[in-house]
Amino acid sequence: MRAAVLKARGQIDLDHAYPEPSLKPSDLRLRVRVSGICGSDLHEFVAGPLAIPMPAVLGHEFCGEVVDVGAEARGFERGDKAVGIIYTGCGNCEYCRRGDFTLCDFRAMAVAERNGSFAEYITAPARQMFVVPAETPDDEAALIEPASVACHAIRRSGLTIGQRVLVMGAGPIGLLVTALARLAGADRIAVVEPGARRRELALRMGADLALDPSDEVEGPIMELTESRGADIVFEASGSAAAFDQAQHLVRKQGRIVMVAVYEGRKLELRANRLVGNEVDLIASFWANDIDFSRAVTMVAGRKLDVRPMISARYQLDDIQKAFEALAADRGSFGKILVTCS
Repeated sequence: MRAAVLKARGQIDLDHAYPEPSLKPSDLRLRVRVSGICGSDLHEFVAGPLAIPMPAVLGHEFCGEVVDVGAEARGFERGDKAVGIIYTGCGNCEYCRRGDFTLCDFRAMAVAERNGSFAEYITAPARQMFVVPAETPDDEAALIEPASVACHAIRRSGLTIGQRVLVMGAGPIGLLVTALARLAGADRIAVVEPGARRRELALRMGADLALDPSDEVEGPIMELTESRGADIVFEASGSAAAFDQAQHLVRKQGRIVMVAVYEGRKLELRANRLVGNEVDLIASFWANDIDFSRAVTMVAGRKLDVRPMISARYQLDDIQKAFEALAADRGSFGKILVTCS
């Protein structure tokens, strides 16, 4: 099969004879239709190896068609459209039993055992997969995985109706958090993002205010929040400067939710300020089965409309160009999708 292999930093080669993944009894084999470039994929391309040893086939935001069902797999038939988590958890630990597959210790060790979704075929554990209505367009279905990450962040934040929200960073996760915060009942939403194109997208996705961090930010946000600061700040940029700013713009007894990858950067924790203002610092990583189920429902029903985020499409043969374009100008893109078969 064809697969895009990350050989070194900045170098992805298309292998036309990459071995097809073997099917375990509890697995599904899927033909990948569309796969999105995640921020973590870009981090590996630019600064890797970080979490995945090279050479590697990246990709985990995908929509696929079930082409084979393992003997022990349940709930799927050939031809089903499906999304989910490729990298397997053990299935037996406390986290796996409650659906928190991404927290399984074994999953971190198993990342290198399966190829990612920038390939014609993948296998994935059926227990970590979800059927998508057949009429859902492939491009939109491929955004269910990042939507699940945003669902998880909203759920972890404890957002309630009428609260004021600040989102640092309007990359795909920040945009999805913005849209879901609006759907969850946020009263006012501000977004801080350096890219003009992404600021425009943030307004389309539900933000009341989109600010450039190079401009004066504190005044407009304090005006939007009646001089109190944001009830919840979602730090979705991966920027140390943004994390520092979040600690100044959150209200007393507010919450900062970290939902970003920081490429090993050191962050300055203003501990006395957080303690003195009784600010909760919450980490949010990936998603679980509840979040995936909700994301399927929201995206498939277009209650969460992800179409404005799709800013470019590439073929698998041109994936090097896709990564280079995103690395060169992140602020000009919402989500880049790659057609794999």
